[in-house]
Amino acid sequence: MEPTKEKKLSKKQRRILLVSAVLLLAVLVLVIFFLFRGGSLLSSAPAVTVETPGKMSHTERESFSLALELSALAEADYPAASFSISFDPEKLEFLGLDEGNVSVKNPGSRSGAALPEWSVNVDKSNETGQINIMYLDMTGGKYAFLKELLQEEDNVLLYLKFRLRGSVKQGDVYELCIDDAVFAASDESESLAKAAGSLRTNNGRIVIGG
Repeated sequence: MEPTKEKKLSKKQRRILLVSAVLLLAVLVLVIFFLFRGGSLLSSAPAVTVETPGKMSHTERESFSLALELSALAEADYPAASFSISFDPEKLEFLGLDEGNVSVKNPGSRSGAALPEWSVNVDKSNETGQINIMYLDMTGGKYAFLKELLQEEDNVLLYLKFRLRGSVKQGDVYELCIDDAVFAASDESESLAKAAGSLRTNNGRIVIGG
């Protein structure tokens, strides 16, 4: 009778160990998913951010600028970059761009760098509510973005200029959403893009106070 009792106990122990192993595996899968999809992988990726200013008065009619900032770049040359930023054209009037302080390489200059010339259609932006911004180095790399040209902080790609329209109301919140962002490399596998998850984006918002 005693051997039978030991055999039943052994089976029970095996079942407990099996259940414990399955639970442990499930926990490990969740941890790995968080780290690589929601945590360390994304947090280490370069990011483009629209600045969020302090509260603005609904009576403010002067133009104001919001920085489009870049946190980092990977080890590649990026001869092209583009951003699509949506906004509410009934509440905000887009006035254009001002240059930032992130440079592209320029072999012909003393410093070896120059500010990029961004292209944007202001009228079309206000018609559609989407600002499409592009930089294209026609040489394919001679005037590209480089990691080495970024400052340690205050990396402003450009400034977005706006004016509040007369229809704004106290308590309103207007989102500035980065719908798409790309730093294109000659080798497509080295490109950074929001759609691919290799480039993070942080939206901005304008809060209307009293």
